[in-house]
Amino acid sequence: MALSTFFKWAGGGVVAVIALLCLLLQGAYWYGASLLPKELPQPRREYPALARETLWRTLGGGDAPISARRLNAFSYASLIFESLVPVYLTRGGESLAMPADLELVERASSATRGAIDDARRARIPSPPPTPGGSNAEALQQISSDLVFESSALFIRTSREWPAERMADIVLDHGGYGRGSENLEQAARAYFGADVGELTRDELLSLMTLRYRVVPMDPYCQPEQFRERYTERIKYVSASGLPSATALSLPRLKPIDCTRPQ
Repeated sequence: MALSTFFKWAGGGVVAVIALLCLLLQGAYWYGASLLPKELPQPRREYPALARETLWRTLGGGDAPISARRLNAFSYASLIFESLVPVYLTRGGESLAMPADLELVERASSATRGAIDDARRARIPSPPPTPGGSNAEALQQISSDLVFESSALFIRTSREWPAERMADIVLDHGGYGRGSENLEQAARAYFGADVGELTRDELLSLMTLRYRVVPMDPYCQPEQFRERYTERIKYVSASGLPSATALSLPRLKPIDCTRPQ
């Protein structure tokens, strides 16, 4: 009888712990979501299907249709756990490649995060410094809020936007060099054409520039550019994409390479 009572209490304790964990996860999401604007920033335009497909391929999507899974607080926590277990138990801390759809969600939420921050900076002046240790406390609170907010934004992005819209906001943000801040501007700066007129090779070159670590204009630093292109294609194991030697960019506009890019 005592043993039966023990198992009942143990089972009830397990259920209570699980319920508490679920409540904490959902509460963390609700808190992070409360910090976000009601309407998320939108991309300024719809990009051509070929541009979206090219981005998808550079993320490792291959020939599969562009897509992204819908997440909630629980599936998001499961993804975090799944990513940590192989890193720390089987791979000795080696980082793992993120699936293409989650990479798309990550980049879309990051671009949205930047747009939200820009809007906030435009509305709210910087507060004056305060004496004592309150600055450190405020920074700690901001840092904590940012974690909750970013997690909630990742989940909201996956739930509220189709994959095509995610691709649009990724393409609509990010530095491509030559003073361009989105793919539309980059198409004009590099090829003197509308983004809808670009070839696959031209789009691939701009996607490579989006991931650049150092300036590597394909006109001024062609060797560095092609080396980086080769790295990107190898990284995503992309099939059906041209090699660096086969990449053809006859419309690439020359620029003054002595000026900083």
